[in-house]
Amino acid sequence: MQTLRRLFFQTLVLLGLYQSIRFLFWIVNHSQFQNTEWNTLALAFAQGARFDLAAIVLTNAILFLLYLVPLPEKWRRWQEKTVAWGFGLINGWFLAVNIVDVEYYRFAGKRFTRDSFAIGQDLAAQTGQIAVYYWYYTLLILAITGGLVWFSLKNLRRSGRDSKLSLILGTIALLALSALGGRGGWQHKPLIPAQAYAGETGQLGILILNSSFTLLKSSDEAFIKPMNFMPDPEARALVSSRNQGPVTALPHPPKNVVLVILESFGKEYVFPPEGHKSYAPFLQSLAEKGTSFPNAYANGRRSIDALPAILAGVPAWMESAFITSPYQTNRVQGYPAILRQHGFRTRFFHGGENGTMFFDVMADRFGFQDYIGEKEYPDHKDHDGKWGIFDEPFLQYAAKRLSDDDQPFFAGIFTLSSHHPYTIPPQHRERFPKGKLEIHESIGYADFALQKFYEAAQKEPWFPDTLFIFTADHTQKSEFPEYETTNGRYRVPLIFIMNDRPLPFANIERPVQHMDIMPTVLDALNVQAPAFSRFGSSLLQTVTRPGVVLRDAPRFVLVGENQFLSWNPETDEKASYDWPSDVLLKTKQSFTQEMGQDLLYLQAELQCFNNGMVQNSLVW
Repeated sequence: MQTLRRLFFQTLVLLGLYQSIRFLFWIVNHSQFQNTEWNTLALAFAQGARFDLAAIVLTNAILFLLYLVPLPEKWRRWQEKTVAWGFGLINGWFLAVNIVDVEYYRFAGKRFTRDSFAIGQDLAAQTGQIAVYYWYYTLLILAITGGLVWFSLKNLRRSGRDSKLSLILGTIALLALSALGGRGGWQHKPLIPAQAYAGETGQLGILILNSSFTLLKSSDEAFIKPMNFMPDPEARALVSSRNQGPVTALPHPPKNVVLVILESFGKEYVFPPEGHKSYAPFLQSLAEKGTSFPNAYANGRRSIDALPAILAGVPAWMESAFITSPYQTNRVQGYPAILRQHGFRTRFFHGGENGTMFFDVMADRFGFQDYIGEKEYPDHKDHDGKWGIFDEPFLQYAAKRLSDDDQPFFAGIFTLSSHHPYTIPPQHRERFPKGKLEIHESIGYADFALQKFYEAAQKEPWFPDTLFIFTADHTQKSEFPEYETTNGRYRVPLIFIMNDRPLPFANIERPVQHMDIMPTVLDALNVQAPAFSRFGSSLLQTVTRPGVVLRDAPRFVLVGENQFLSWNPETDEKASYDWPSDVLLKTKQSFTQEMGQDLLYLQAELQCFNNGMVQNSLVW
């Protein structure tokens, strides 16, 4: 039918324009891609078409549907002209944003998002001057917009009328194709900007993307405001100096590392208050043989927050998760990528459906060579019917796959079965304590699965040279009041063990966090990294950091060994508590001068984070 044919031509023209602007982006910013092979570059352009089509659908779906509405003959020309002018002006504006980004990227280091408007408010008064200075881009924008209007007026003028059946079928086809194109394909989750950085073309993610897509996928609520408590270099120097110190070298450095992230394993499930039994007795036994940090904190409250914090040193200090925020394409340094550069085989295992929580995207983004999920698991009879593969068989599979790897290797393993609805395999029901909370039984099963995994690993030749690290992604419901407090809701286990022995950490009582794990791994392996996020601190170093920073919106808190500070950036309200003596945080204390210095450190960390996100300078 002619109506769909004409819409197809409209889409084809837009795809050609998006690819042409991508080529212009590549030419102008050629220095960013000069070491790229031609076949990789061609693949990046091909992958870019997927993001282009998604942007075209998101910006034109309403116009396309309006064009399909059957109107009387006297209104048809008005309909065609309205759609044609709308098509030209709307797409002209979005293509203009892409053209502006050709130069804007050289200053911002990232594609256009909604916060770019906020950053660019200072330039608003100079719009005329900028348009004259970049006159060639101004002419290009005007030519494209005018050309689109002209082409649309010609192309969208129909000769004759389609049958009602053709219009109905055309509308159904358009809706189906728009839904598919707008979400970027059949995959589990809709396309997001971070997926441009996955796979062998990941280093060309900025080229694969288009600015219309990154703008549409960003959110106003996710923006963070720059802070100015001190000059940025001074803030960075303060954070760096308090997070670095002399290193305690290991007498027998490991060759391999296995990092196990346990779903929802709050500290109280493993190490309950005195007089109560652990729901994870095996993990508790590992803590007794290895090194356990009793004051360990997650850097977020969701699974989607754990991977950026642990694997890239990016804490959950804003409303949106990093991977879904407007800053998801910012430069970050994944620790697995550092290890990969030093010859380590890197793999990430998660028994959930591929695409869940964007774990596969993050694993690739942070440097893992392989992602092994539910899709790669060979026997789907082990599926729990809800989220993915039960922990016991999947962890056995992970142990087998690790034995196939060459050494050295770094493996990340994320468990599943202690996630709601806490499904237990039929053969293990009634085996583990029910406890007082719905999650408790599944904690027992996950701990049992972990025991079987560890016992399988003990039989392998690589076991004596492998450092095992166990932590949780976040906490869950609490049974005890001390875990219902601001910091109690972040307390997770953190255990290091190698060949069934502890590691020589100087101070295990100090507050530690997810972001400390991978700097510790680098020191344990004697691996040097020139630049990475500085919010974490190696636990093998003696540092003067006053505590760890947690977000309890709208407040931020600093938890130290013997103090708890709270600060609200919006109202500048401050509070202090005698923690851990006042474990329930009931009695406020007066704010001392020494506390003011610790507050300054907290503010320096937040300034480095906020300004680093806004300026795309989180790594230094």
